[in-house]
Order: sequence, then structure tokens, then C-alpha cells
Amino acid sequence: MFEHRKTKTAASEESALESLPSAAQTKTDGGAETASKKKKIPPWLRNLGRRMFRARHIYLMLIPVLVVYIVYSYVPMYGIVLAWKEWRPKYGILGSPWIGWENFETLFSQQMLPRAIRNTVIISALKLLICFPLPILIALLLNELTSRKFKKTVQTCMYLPNFISWVILGGIVKMLLSMDDGLFNNIIVACGGDRISFLTNPAAFYPILILSEIWKSTGWGTIIYTAAIAGIDPTLYEAAKIDGCKRGGLIFRITLPMILPVCTVMFIMQLSNIMNAGFDPVYNLYNKNLYETADIIDTYVYRLFTESKGGNGYALSTAVNFFKTVINFCFLIAGNIITKKINGYSMFTID
Repeated sequence: MFEHRKTKTAASEESALESLPSAAQTKTDGGAETASKKKKIPPWLRNLGRRMFRARHIYLMLIPVLVVYIVYSYVPMYGIVLAWKEWRPKYGILGSPWIGWENFETLFSQQMLPRAIRNTVIISALKLLICFPLPILIALLLNELTSRKFKKTVQTCMYLPNFISWVILGGIVKMLLSMDDGLFNNIIVACGGDRISFLTNPAAFYPILILSEIWKSTGWGTIIYTAAIAGIDPTLYEAAKIDGCKRGGLIFRITLPMILPVCTVMFIMQLSNIMNAGFDPVYNLYNKNLYETADIIDTYVYRLFTESKGGNGYALSTAVNFFKTVINFCFLIAGNIITKKINGYSMFTID
């Protein structure tokens, strides 16, 4: 009886041992599972790699652009610390002594900075109200032209002023408005009037600047909107015409709604430049008699840099530019939120 129990116990132990996997087999299976986990790549990453490999030539062409942006736009960003330092050339940017918010206190204690901020906001607002809608309107009008030759001729004539430097264009404007022998003053005298000093009249600076900006930039600004209009599906117009829609209805019911996302992005970008009134046009058209209405932040920073007697012009101009950048960033975020609330489109989420 004892031997029978012993035999039964041994048989049960052998069956239990057979039911358990071997240590080598367990180790092998565990290694296979770990290897499979390591080799498993997310589908989105695999698809991204395939698309990048198929478009590898385009990415290779993109490398010089990235290098230029990194070298000239991102590497110099460390220089922003100069706004909180006292510039000393022999120590460099990083070695110059730290003075905290002293540069900002110096700037905001001067009377010229509020004037420059006011003029900058006024000029930027005028450009936003007048210069921003004009390219959209002209693009819509160009889209209605049926003659391709006439359309191309008009576009070419409108694009040409963009390739003229502001130095040359400013000289042309000064020649036209000159008090001694300017075209406009000659016309006024021929009509029996007296000569007017346009270039030293503060009230005349804003109209001159805006008209010059329209002349130079409006035609070039229509390119983006013309391209957006060209991308609209022609079948939408055909279906609307079948339903009896007239030309005005095609513009307001199809063209404008279809290009609204592009208009939204351009509006946000211009709103984010509210503190950049444009250095080139202002610098080439203003003079000391127009500082009260023409002096903007950029020209003010330029004078800080060139006329600083204490040698700290670099730090002061950096502080002003940092202040301007912060304000522009706030306007960018605010404009993005507002446009998203109003029409459902924004710069970062276009569905």
C-alpha cells in the first residue's frame, strides 16, 4: 500500500512538471515578445517615413532654407539678453554686466517713446483699414476680366512698383511733391493757387504715406488672393449659374466664402505686425519737421542706435524691440482667438 501511494505521488509530480514550460522555452518566448515590442513601429511614424523618403529630393532642397533661418533668425536670438545688460564691446553680449530693468525704465521715462508708439499704432491701423482690403477687391475685379491678355497686362503693371526700392520710390514722391518744381505744385499754380509745402506739413504725411504704400504694395498683395481664387472648383460656378445666380451673387456667395480662410490668415498676420509700421517708407519720406506725426518705433530705435552718446544704444534698441515683439505676439494670439470666434477660421486651425 505504501509503494502504491509513492508511485501515485511520483506520477502526479511528473504530470505537473510536464505541464510547466521549460525555463529555456520561457526565456526564448520572453525574448521574442520583447523583440517584437521593440520592432513594432507606430503606423503614423512608418507612413511619415515613407512619405519623407518619397519626397527626399524636396527635403534636400529645403536644407539651405533651414540653414539660413537657423543661422540668421534663431542663432542671434541669444542677443535678446542685451535688453537687461549694459553694453560694453570689450566684454561682448554675454560678458556685459547685468543691470536688470534699468534699460526699460530709461526708455519709458522719455517723452519720445509714447509719441512713437502712438504714431506706430495710427499708421498700422490706417494700413489695416485701407491697404488690407484693397488687394482682395482688386483680385476679385481681376477675376471678372474675360480677356486673358488684358488681365496679364494689368497684373504686370500692378506688380512692377513692388520691385522698386523704397529709396527710389521715396525720391519719386519727393520730386512730385516738391515745393519749388514739383508736378502737383505746378498744377496748383497753373490753376491759380499758391504752392504748398507737402513734405513739411504734418497733416499731409499720413495721406502721402498711405497712397505710396498702396501704389507700391497693393498689386503684389493680390497674388495670394488671385491664387486662392484660381483654386476654387469651377463646378461651383456652373451650378450657381444653372440656379440663376448673377455675377454679384457668384462673388458674394461663392468666391468670397471660399477665400475667407486665406483672408483670415492674412488679417491675423497683419494684425500681429501692428507695432511694425514699416521703417523703409517712413524713413524715406519723413524729416525733422514731421517727427510729431511720422516718428515711429522703428525710426526711434534707429536714432537710439545712431545717436546714443553713452554707448548703450545697442541695449536700449534691443529693449524697445523686445517690447514691440511682446505686443505683436499678444495681438497675434488675440486676433487668432477673435477670428476663430467670429467665423470659425483661424491661423492655426483651418478646417
